[in-house]
Amino acid sequence: MSVELPADQLEVSALREKVQVIEGENKYANELMEHLQEENGVMAIEIDELKKKLALAEERLQKYFDFWRSAEDELARQLDITDDLKKELQAANIEATSAQEPSE
Repeated sequence: MSVELPADQLEVSALREKVQVIEGENKYANELMEHLQEENGVMAIEIDELKKKLALAEERLQKYFDFWRSAEDELARQLDITDDLKKELQAANIEATSAQEPSE
Protein backbone atom coordinates (compact mmCIF):
# COMPACT_ATOMS: atom_id res chain seq x y z
CA MET A 1 0.00 0.00 0.00
CA SER A 2 1.66 3.11 -1.13
CA VAL A 3 0.53 6.43 0.03
CA GLU A 4 0.11 9.15 -2.58
CA LEU A 5 1.80 12.28 -1.48
CA PRO A 6 0.36 15.55 -2.56
CA ALA A 7 2.24 17.25 -5.40
CA ASP A 8 3.83 19.70 -3.00
CA GLN A 9 5.14 16.85 -0.85
CA LEU A 10 6.56 15.09 -3.94
CA GLU A 11 8.28 18.26 -5.02
CA VAL A 12 9.69 18.79 -1.53
CA SER A 13 10.94 15.20 -1.43
CA ALA A 14 12.53 15.53 -4.88
CA LEU A 15 14.14 18.80 -3.88
CA ARG A 16 15.52 17.24 -0.69
CA GLU A 17 17.05 14.41 -2.71
CA LYS A 18 18.49 16.90 -5.16
CA VAL A 19 19.94 18.93 -2.26
CA GLN A 20 21.56 15.77 -0.87
CA VAL A 21 23.09 14.98 -4.27
CA ILE A 22 24.38 18.53 -4.65
CA GLU A 23 25.76 18.50 -1.10
CA GLY A 24 27.60 15.25 -1.88
CA GLU A 25 29.02 16.72 -5.07
CA ASN A 26 29.98 19.89 -3.22
CA LYS A 27 31.73 17.86 -0.51
CA TYR A 28 33.66 15.94 -3.18
CA ALA A 29 34.59 19.17 -4.96
CA ASN A 30 35.75 20.73 -1.68
CA GLU A 31 37.87 17.68 -0.83
CA LEU A 32 39.36 17.73 -4.30
CA MET A 33 40.06 21.45 -3.96
CA GLU A 34 41.79 20.90 -0.60
CA HIS A 35 43.90 18.14 -2.12
CA LEU A 36 44.86 20.36 -5.05
CA GLN A 37 45.75 23.22 -2.70
CA GLU A 38 47.98 20.89 -0.68
CA GLU A 39 49.63 19.63 -3.86
CA ASN A 40 50.07 23.22 -5.02
CA GLY A 41 51.82 24.06 -1.75
CA VAL A 42 54.12 21.05 -2.09
CA MET A 43 54.88 21.93 -5.69
CA ALA A 44 55.57 25.56 -4.75
CA ILE A 45 58.14 24.35 -2.20
CA GLU A 46 59.69 22.03 -4.80
CA ILE A 47 59.84 24.88 -7.31
CA ASP A 48 61.60 27.11 -4.77
CA GLU A 49 64.11 24.35 -4.05
CA LEU A 50 64.70 23.83 -7.77
CA LYS A 51 65.17 27.57 -8.27
CA LYS A 52 67.78 27.60 -5.50
CA LYS A 53 69.56 24.60 -7.04
CA LEU A 54 69.46 26.26 -10.45
CA ALA A 55 70.89 29.49 -9.06
CA LEU A 56 73.66 27.54 -7.33
CA ALA A 57 74.42 25.58 -10.50
CA GLU A 58 74.51 28.78 -12.54
CA GLU A 59 76.83 30.37 -9.99
CA ARG A 60 79.14 27.34 -10.12
CA LEU A 61 79.04 27.38 -13.90
CA GLN A 62 80.01 31.06 -13.89
CA LYS A 63 82.91 30.32 -11.53
CA TYR A 64 84.11 27.51 -13.80
CA PHE A 65 83.78 29.80 -16.81
CA ASP A 66 85.67 32.57 -15.05
CA PHE A 67 88.38 30.12 -13.99
CA TRP A 68 88.81 28.73 -17.49
CA ARG A 69 88.73 32.20 -19.00
CA SER A 70 91.44 33.28 -16.56
CA ALA A 71 93.47 30.14 -17.32
CA GLU A 72 93.05 30.74 -21.04
CA ASP A 73 94.21 34.34 -20.65
CA GLU A 74 97.19 33.23 -18.56
CA LEU A 75 98.07 30.57 -21.13
CA ALA A 76 97.91 33.14 -23.93
CA ARG A 77 100.15 35.45 -21.88
CA GLN A 78 102.63 32.63 -21.22
CA LEU A 79 102.65 31.70 -24.91
CA ASP A 80 103.42 35.31 -25.80
CA ILE A 81 106.27 35.32 -23.28
CA THR A 82 107.54 32.02 -24.71
CA ASP A 83 107.44 33.44 -28.24
CA ASP A 84 109.33 36.53 -27.09
CA LEU A 85 111.94 34.38 -25.33
CA LYS A 86 112.33 32.20 -28.43
CA LYS A 87 112.93 35.31 -30.52
CA GLU A 88 115.47 36.58 -27.99
CA LEU A 89 117.18 33.18 -27.96
CA GLN A 90 117.33 33.09 -31.75
CA ALA A 91 118.74 36.62 -31.81
CA ALA A 92 121.31 35.69 -29.17
CA ASN A 93 122.28 32.56 -31.10
CA ILE A 94 122.68 34.59 -34.29
CA GLU A 95 124.73 37.17 -32.40
CA ALA A 96 126.88 34.48 -30.82
CA THR A 97 127.40 32.80 -34.17
CA SER A 98 128.32 36.14 -35.74
CA ALA A 99 130.74 36.89 -32.95
CA GLN A 100 132.48 33.51 -33.33
CA GLU A 101 132.88 33.65 -37.14
CA PRO A 102 135.36 36.54 -37.41
CA SER A 103 137.59 35.14 -34.69
CA GLU A 104 138.12 31.89 -36.52
